[in-house]
Amino acid sequence: MRIMNLLIRNFILLLLAAVLAYHYSGCSENTITGSIGTPMFGGYDQNEAGVMMTLSALCYVAEGNTNALQIRDSINLQLSDSNYATGGNWKVCWGPGISPTGSNLLYMAVDSTGDSLQYAICVRGTVFNFANIVEDIEVWDMEKWPYTSNGDSIALGSLKGLDTLLATSDPLTNQTLQSYLNILNSPKQKMFITGHSLGGAMATLITKWFMDIGLTSRFKLETYTFAAPTVGNVTFVNSYHVSMIAAGGESHRCVNSKDVVPYAWAGLLNIISDNVPTTVPALVAATIQTAHDYLKDSIVYKHVETKQSLGTLDPANCGPIGEYDTYFCWVGFEHSSATYLRLLHADTINWGRR
Repeated sequence: MRIMNLLIRNFILLLLAAVLAYHYSGCSENTITGSIGTPMFGGYDQNEAGVMMTLSALCYVAEGNTNALQIRDSINLQLSDSNYATGGNWKVCWGPGISPTGSNLLYMAVDSTGDSLQYAICVRGTVFNFANIVEDIEVWDMEKWPYTSNGDSIALGSLKGLDTLLATSDPLTNQTLQSYLNILNSPKQKMFITGHSLGGAMATLITKWFMDIGLTSRFKLETYTFAAPTVGNVTFVNSYHVSMIAAGGESHRCVNSKDVVPYAWAGLLNIISDNVPTTVPALVAATIQTAHDYLKDSIVYKHVETKQSLGTLDPANCGPIGEYDTYFCWVGFEHSSATYLRLLHADTINWGRR
């Protein structure tokens, strides 16, 4: 087990380093290819997805900073930009809630410009620190989902992340997310839940939590996740779908098919067989094979809802295909929030303004 964790941790470290290399870069790309797939739930809207991906990307705006008030100011400064898909219409209304290590963060935003208020719970994905690396790889153990008793189980690391997020509080009012939601006077106003990468996985769990504690009686729920890995077993997924349908909600799992992260932890071998995102080096393939061999005999993960394909976008400056460095250049490009925004034809974030 220890050797397994070390192997996967090293792979994730390389993946995260590749992602970070592209996170703030002005990398070039080729033409978008592919077509929009057919989701399980209706109601997918590309413009709406662009807004949600922008809100998700803005969770990264102050990485390395644990001062919640400063982060809130930075997010609001970005949200004032009318060129983004958010149109200058959104602002932070709760949070951000941030863990002491800075590894977990979420905030809530509101758009009050329409006929009725729209809210969004936005969760930050992977950041480059040890706590989040461990959270990403603690998939070898599952824990029972604490809000139902029907056999739902999720990854241990994901449950720890959820507990941490729900324990955070607003820096001004000291209210937790649940406390804030409980006082909102909302006659079935829209509530989006969104996140990118690990934030997408956490957004899935927050969606299930939102439904299980009965908040869908007061809000119209719609979830958009981007580049999310799996979080739970088949029972969890079935329960998620049943609850979403009963609530009259919608859920969209948006993916770039050349992004490796959505293949974790269901479909790992497809990374090798389909050469995702390009020719897979032998050492990487061996690590993936080892992870698959361990999981297939012990734990079976499943994605929620059918994926919403966004097409693909190839980098123009990663170098010759088949080389080790080239591979992780592609991995970082395909997984970055900027690539997802480009696939949605939305403006990317100006990281210099924070």
